[in-house]
Amino acid sequence: MKSYKVLVSTVLSLILFFCVAAQSQCKSEKNKEQVNKKTDMNKNVSDKKMPDETVLKSDNGELKIIAEGSYSKPEKPFIFVARSPETYAQLQNLAENLPLATEIDFGKATVVAAFAGTKNTGGYSVKIKKTAGKIVIDVAAPPKDAMTTQALTTPFQVVLIPIEEGNTLPLDVSGTLATAIETYKITSGEFEYSGGFAGIQKKFEAEGTIGILSYSDYITLVFNLSGKDAEKARKLIETASGVIKDGKIEVARLDAGSFSENPKPPLKVLGTMENDKLSLIFEPLPTMVADGFQARGKIEAARVK
Repeated sequence: MKSYKVLVSTVLSLILFFCVAAQSQCKSEKNKEQVNKKTDMNKNVSDKKMPDETVLKSDNGELKIIAEGSYSKPEKPFIFVARSPETYAQLQNLAENLPLATEIDFGKATVVAAFAGTKNTGGYSVKIKKTAGKIVIDVAAPPKDAMTTQALTTPFQVVLIPIEEGNTLPLDVSGTLATAIETYKITSGEFEYSGGFAGIQKKFEAEGTIGILSYSDYITLVFNLSGKDAEKARKLIETASGVIKDGKIEVARLDAGSFSENPKPPLKVLGTMENDKLSLIFEPLPTMVADGFQARGKIEAARVK
C-alpha cells in the first residue's frame, strides 16, 4: 500500500512538472513571436522611404541614368525633354519602367530622353553626357568586327540632369539625331517683358532659329534665339518638349532665358505648324513672386530647305 502511494505521488509530480514545463515553453514561444513581430514592424518602418528620401538625386552633381536599353517605342530619331511633371507624364508614354514623377524634384532637375530610331542590328547605343556646361547626345555604332544581334533594335537612354529652375538647358546633338532635326528660321519675332518695383517695360525683336523633332503626337523644339536690344545681349537657348495634334503645338514649360529679367516665371508655348510655316505664342505661367518680371512674345518662322 505504501509503495502504491509512492507511485501515485511520483506520477502526480511528473504530471505537474510537465504541465509547468509546457506552460513555460508556451510562454517562451509567445514572447518570441511578439519579439519577432515587433522586429518585423521595425524593419518595415525602416525600409519605408520618407518623402524627402524618394527624390532621385544625381551622383556628384552629374547626370544619372534612369533607363536605357535596345528597345523603345519611337521608330525614328527623337529627343524629349521633361522639365515638369506634366511633360514627364508625356515621356512615360514613350519609355517604359521610368521612375514615378513624385520621385523627381523638377525644381532642381530635368529629364532628357534620346531615342536612336530603328537600327538593322544590335550593338547600337545612345550616349548622353554633360560636357563644358552642355548636354551632348550621340548615337554610338557597334565596331565593324563586332558580333551583333541580327534583329531590328530601337536603342534609347533616359537621364536625370541636375539643373536649377530658371536655368536654360543647351543641347549639343550629333549624328543621326542632328540630321533628323528640321530647322526653321525666324521671319518675324516680337518679345517684351514687364514688371519690377518700378514697373519697367521693355520691347525688342527676336531673331534666330528653331530646330524641330517630332514623333507621333510629340514634339521637341530647340530654341536658338537672340534679342535685338541695344542695351543688353539677350539669349533664349533652350530645349522644350510638348504635344502636337492636328498641327497644333502645346509646350507646358519653357525657360525664358535672358529674354526677361529675374525673377521670372517660365513660359507656356502655343502655336501651329503647317505648310513649312511655324507660328508660336509665348505667355508667362502663373507666379507668386511679387514685383517680379514676366515675358511674352510671338514668332513666325519658315522651314529652311
